[in-house]
Amino acid sequence: MKHSIKYWIFKLKYLVALAIFIGAVGFVGENCVVKRIGQQQEIAKLKSEIDEYNRKFDKDKQTLNALKHDQDAIREVARQRYYMKTDDEDIFIIEDNEE
Repeated sequence: MKHSIKYWIFKLKYLVALAIFIGAVGFVGENCVVKRIGQQQEIAKLKSEIDEYNRKFDKDKQTLNALKHDQDAIREVARQRYYMKTDDEDIFIIEDNEE
């Protein structure tokens, strides 16, 4: 009893239709699985960037608050960031040039 391919396709027509539908929805179109996974990865990357910027913002906000209220903080920022010095001292800057 050998049956042809047409017989099996007709016999399993709902299963074949379901497989074609799942293939079309899963891998073709605007909301396919591959694009969805890529979008999820991009969202995770952007959320980590947002967290990093929020941490920088909080740190800068604390520094700004300290600069408004503390003279020692102004002096410390001037020395560290802008290499300013008092009249009676010398500053030596050492840079690493590793390439």
